[in-house]
Amino acid sequence: MLLVLTGGIATGKSTFRRMLAERRRFTLFDADACVHDLLAGDPTVIEAIRAAFGPQVISHGTGVNRAILRDIVFTDPSARRKLEAIVHPHVRQAWQALRSDCLGQGADFLADIPLLFETGAAGLFDASIVVACSPEVQTARMAARGLDSVTMEAVLASQLPLEEKVARATIVVWNDGSLKALNREADLLLSRLFPTDSLK
Repeated sequence: MLLVLTGGIATGKSTFRRMLAERRRFTLFDADACVHDLLAGDPTVIEAIRAAFGPQVISHGTGVNRAILRDIVFTDPSARRKLEAIVHPHVRQAWQALRSDCLGQGADFLADIPLLFETGAAGLFDASIVVACSPEVQTARMAARGLDSVTMEAVLASQLPLEEKVARATIVVWNDGSLKALNREADLLLSRLFPTDSLK
């Protein structure tokens, strides 16, 4: 089965992905980790970003300075679109290759793609799972991470509204509660998606 997981910042998406992976053998793909690797060590991507944003975004020997680049793209939507045009084709190529391998081998695939709906990729999976929470809980979690209100607004503005992701999802996992409750959601979801497993 080909599954894709998405959500918003601080909704618990990454935590839920780990819970699913602990319960079932998936071939995993993490888009954020893929972007991190591209910015740190892909010469083609690094050079394209240097050409687009200037040498100040490049750290000698360590690839792209993500903090400087983040400040640029969060305050300028056109800059964000420019960065996405550079990075997204590489990310898509990476997960599509894994997806094809899983299809050929009959293996289960779980991709974590924050910009799933923004990039029009949901239709390539059997089910899209959105991890969501209330705005109040989301704000509290972002504050606990040390984000100030300006940064929160910029991050949220860069993402498709969570309510729209919920509306587009095949499955919605609500995560306003405890880790114990989220663990139960993981059990319920897998029993729903793989009902024959429970009969073994």
